[in-house]
Amino acid sequence: MDHWLRRHPRLITTAIVLAAAYSVVHIVVSGIIQPLRVPATGQVIEELQPLYRLFTAGAATVDHPRQYGPVFLALFHPVYRVTLARPDLLAWYAYALDVVAIAVAFTATRRAIRRWAEMRGMALPALMTPALLFLWANFSPLYGVLAVKNVELWELAFIAVGGAALLEHRRWTAAWAIAAAALTKMLPLVFFPYLLLRDRRAFVYALIAFAGIIGIAQLLYGDAMGLGYVPMIARASLGGESFGWREGVWHENVSIRGLAFKAFGFLEQPGRTAAYQVGYFAVVPPDLHPFARAAGLLAETAAVAWLVMQLAAHRSMRWFDRLHWEWALVAIMMLILAPQISQDYMVLALGAFSYVLAGCMVRADKWLWVKFAMAVLLVGNVLPRGLFARAIGIDPILRFTSFEHLLPAEGYQYFGFPLLGLLILLHVWSRVAHDSDTIDGL
Repeated sequence: MDHWLRRHPRLITTAIVLAAAYSVVHIVVSGIIQPLRVPATGQVIEELQPLYRLFTAGAATVDHPRQYGPVFLALFHPVYRVTLARPDLLAWYAYALDVVAIAVAFTATRRAIRRWAEMRGMALPALMTPALLFLWANFSPLYGVLAVKNVELWELAFIAVGGAALLEHRRWTAAWAIAAAALTKMLPLVFFPYLLLRDRRAFVYALIAFAGIIGIAQLLYGDAMGLGYVPMIARASLGGESFGWREGVWHENVSIRGLAFKAFGFLEQPGRTAAYQVGYFAVVPPDLHPFARAAGLLAETAAVAWLVMQLAAHRSMRWFDRLHWEWALVAIMMLILAPQISQDYMVLALGAFSYVLAGCMVRADKWLWVKFAMAVLLVGNVLPRGLFARAIGIDPILRFTSFEHLLPAEGYQYFGFPLLGLLILLHVWSRVAHDSDTIDGL
């Protein structure tokens, strides 16, 4: 790839300047102006109710089964009491936390890629860091989370730190990072069985870190967010595609299980009742429930079987190659196999996209680049999501299905295009991770 760059210096310079200009505009508009213009902390405040009850009633009680974890509460504990009546200040604080998380996540991801390259004894391409910056600066799910000041960015940071630390044999750092990620929100719990499979010492350390955080939470918040939180997330992890929602499958759910249910369901005409907003839950008729569940189970079974095959393949692969690529694989499959996932959750795959980007840059295979670009467009929406949805023809599909009450960006999720992007990313991942040329000659 570096040889090709030397042959076309002006073209590359022009592309870099244009990409940098677009990225700066994207950062300013979507990363600074928009999230600071509107507080949009409703979901954060909803999940801070245990703290509110602790401050006002003396007990940190929980009122719904999908409550964020004690690490989330601890991040906000120092300031929430003094910002109860100042949502604007809370929004600024939450925004600052997310900006720090982005910086931590990017630094850790770049460090992991550099460490992997060093252990392979190879130099990374000259444009690796600019390429990563362009990917991160234009990954729309990142801005979706930043707009609502939510905690997925901290999950991303903890996962990135964990992966980098394992490559450097810093198991305790990795353990605390993964435990903190799982106790921010529960999705990163999937890294525990992976550690059990690949690094049992790190797994034991992670269990100790997990117990330590739960113990501190017990002292600070009591049973509901301490010892009682563990069985609650165990129940939640076994929950279905509508867990926590009484009415049906939320229209933005793009997991395999969610898509299976939506395939057998329908959206009601829009409106509002005392219970919920009608028209945004995919309702499956009772007589089709068994078929929808069977379809979801079959799809998930196939995905799990494929994952097991990947983890069992290429036993001769060096430990750092295996860890590098499997860390990305687990992050991707975490989203595909989750009962409920929406477009903004895709930010958790940003580290995996970065790892695969590094592999594509080293291999310099133009067809892999095309496929990787498709995955980035479908998941990361480098163009504004609504504009991209219209560009690929969502509006006619919405008219044909009579779902015109959905915005183009909502229809884009309803029909599962982000999941398609993840599946394409998996295909590219399998090429850069498992091809014999990749393993021997990257």
